[in-house]
Amino acid sequence: MKAGLNPFFVLLVILLAGCAGKNRGIQQGEQYQAVDNYLNLARGYIREGHSEKALKPVNRALEINSRSSESYGVLALAYQLQGEMNLASRAFKKALSYDSEASDIRNNYGAFLFQQGEYDKAYKQFSKAAADVRYDRRSRAFENLGIVALRLNDPLQAIAHLKKSLQLNPELPRAHLALATLFYEEDNYQDSLHYYHAFRRLSRQTPASLLLGVRLSRQTYNKDAEINYASQLERLYPYSQELQIYRNSMNHDK
Repeated sequence: MKAGLNPFFVLLVILLAGCAGKNRGIQQGEQYQAVDNYLNLARGYIREGHSEKALKPVNRALEINSRSSESYGVLALAYQLQGEMNLASRAFKKALSYDSEASDIRNNYGAFLFQQGEYDKAYKQFSKAAADVRYDRRSRAFENLGIVALRLNDPLQAIAHLKKSLQLNPELPRAHLALATLFYEEDNYQDSLHYYHAFRRLSRQTPASLLLGVRLSRQTYNKDAEINYASQLERLYPYSQELQIYRNSMNHDK
């Protein structure tokens, strides 16, 4: 690995959209709508960072349907955000026991396991979600598989998963940036530039992406681009670790 360049900069996505679990069919009329309303309220609290407030509507939903995998999935996210990892783990397992095909919940459980450093178990959960051809977020599951493969020191598998994610959804900036970083690490600057420019079209620059831009420009002898990326790094992220790495590299080259 090139000194100072950490390819593990991509965070896993926690999906908060509703999922259509099998058990929803047992709810009828007003009860179905009430559970849906409570869970939407809980998701809103979680998105805003108010995980404590999310507990009441989730528990109300569980009072109506105690076997709702979707409710347990949201409950797990609330506990996870509160740092109650044992409770979160139990809620995730409960959710999947009621609906083993809930791919959104598997994705979230994988993100939870990744956070705990259980990369092999996270990989297994993401693999199951990615294998669900009906899952409307398969691209995210493959993207997450790629990130876990990086943590497991398997760059070839990471590249394969990330490319698959972009085949399903070409507008995933994190996947583009991860591939750009991987190909840079392999001294494949042509492919790295391809994915880097795709990332730039889709997302704002980050400290990691700007540092990569500086290094790619240096390797491809594009001095103007190198100066431009370095200037953005200094202006936008003056206290970033990436800027310090860049400055150290400049001092080393003198």
